[in-house]
Order: sequence, then C-alpha cells, then structure tokens
Amino acid sequence: MSQAKTERLVNLTMALLDSRRYMRKSEIFRKVAGYSGSDETKERMFERDKDDLRALGIEIEVASHDPLFEDEPGYRIRPESYQFPITKFSSEENALISTALNLWKSSEMGGVAKSAARRILSSTEDAPTIFEELITPNEFNESGLTEITRALANRSRITFDYCKNTSEAKQARQVNPFGLSTWQGSWYLVGEDLDRGDIRVFKLSRIVSRIEVSAKRETFEIPNDFKITDYMVMLSQNTLSVRWRIKRNKAHSLRNMAHEITELDENWDSVLAKVESLENAIELSLWHFDSVILEEPIEARNLIEARLEEVIAKYV
Repeated sequence: MSQAKTERLVNLTMALLDSRRYMRKSEIFRKVAGYSGSDETKERMFERDKDDLRALGIEIEVASHDPLFEDEPGYRIRPESYQFPITKFSSEENALISTALNLWKSSEMGGVAKSAARRILSSTEDAPTIFEELITPNEFNESGLTEITRALANRSRITFDYCKNTSEAKQARQVNPFGLSTWQGSWYLVGEDLDRGDIRVFKLSRIVSRIEVSAKRETFEIPNDFKITDYMVMLSQNTLSVRWRIKRNKAHSLRNMAHEITELDENWDSVLAKVESLENAIELSLWHFDSVILEEPIEARNLIEARLEEVIAKYV
C-alpha cells in the first residue's frame, strides 16, 4: 500500500469517526485530504477505500439523513464499534504491552505511553514486570522525535541548528530525513544534508534548536537501496555476528538489518546480521517473542535460556 493511500485511509477513518452524523460522499471529497482528480476518479478511490477499511475489520455504516426521503446516502463509523475492547489479558500479553510502553516512558511520547498504560493495564491487578526483567531498554530521551517522524512520513524537509561538538559554533542545517536509529541509548538521524550535498549522520542530542518541518510534502524520495546501517559507522565497529531463525513475514526490523537471508522452509527463514553486543542480541531476540529463535552465537542462546528458566521458576 502506498504512503498516499495509507494517509488517505487514516484521514477517512478519522473523519467518519469524528462525525456525529452521516457524511455524504460530496462532503467527504471536500473535507478529507487525499481525494483528487475527476468525480469518477474520486468515486473509484472511495469505493476501494471502503472495501479496504472493511477488510481491516472497520465497520462503516451507510444510511440516509432522512429515512422518509430518498436522500443521498451518508457514511459514518460509530466509535463504540471501533474502540479497542478492554478485556483481561494473559500474563504474556500484559508483559508484551508493558515492555512496549516502557520503551517510550522517557521520550517525548512518554505522556501518551503513560495514558495507554493506565487504560490498558487497569484491567490487571499487578503491572507485569516479566519482560522488564529480561530486557533493559535504552532511555530514549532526545527531543525532536515527533517532528522527525512526521517529516519522514510526509517526506518533508527539516531545518535545525546543529553543533558537531561542544567547542564548535552551531550551524544551520537543511536536511531531507531518510531514517532514525539508536546506539547506546542515543537517537541518530540519517539524512541528505542539502547544503553539503551528501548523506550525513546527526546525533539528536546535538541539535540545539527547535526542529522546523516544511509544510511541503513529497519533496524528496528515499533511495531504494538506502540502508541506515550503512551510515551508522559505530554499528560496524566491534559488532557481533548473529544468526536468527525468523518466522515468515515476521520481525521486519531484524530482516532490515540482515546481510544474508536464506529460506529454510515455508514457515521459517535463516537471517544473518550484525548487532552491537551480546546483550543487544538477547534484547532483540526477546523483543520479538516467539517469532524469532536465536541460533548463534551459542553464548547468547544459553543466556536467553537461563533467563527464561529464571522467569518460569519465579512466575509459573
């Protein structure tokens, strides 16, 4: 699915959710971003979008504004049919939710994470700590993540002031963002420096101004062969080779790190990659739960087995 279509589907879903009455198609085409072209083109786009949303399990109601007259039909999504059902989760599900929220607790998105934690984990008597004991996440605390992720999604240029080190004066940078990565608890931006005509790496903690995002969208394309690991030099120093057995169509973040992917059977692939350390190999493997089996190095595999046995002895 293209980025433009994804954005249009999100816009349509939000509009139909927010509307207290049934929205006519003509109104949708005026108010929902993404519908353009001739009337016939917009009609085809809307019909496909409805089918796609229903295929995702989103129920769209169709009704007339006035049941006594044959008005143009309208559309809406009832909030109660869309809301996430709060039920009792299993201990494994609670642990995964807790871990995911814990990763963002010290970032700009910490407030959202805390709100989600209160809502979702309120159905349990004890907040789960199993995976927090297995994994020690990095402290993602740099500012600017929200702006950069929005610019990445919209393919928009960003501008900011940057200091290479504490002894140098700040410099204004114009950058087309290509990707974000982390290393040893810090965020790094990789992008095209427009003033220098080259792809550069920027440490977010050295950005000394607010990050401004251009209002213009789709102003650049990320090269098809771009791999963020090619530019993160620190990742290639003192790295550790690992081999994972990964379920088909799972753990895409690990697949993006791969130097070699070999099909094993209809369910599993063998993925060879490099990671920062033994602990990093353990963290990445546990994060993907039963979609990933760490096969090499054997020391990391043994440590994972030992930690899992400790958890079983403690909680089961």
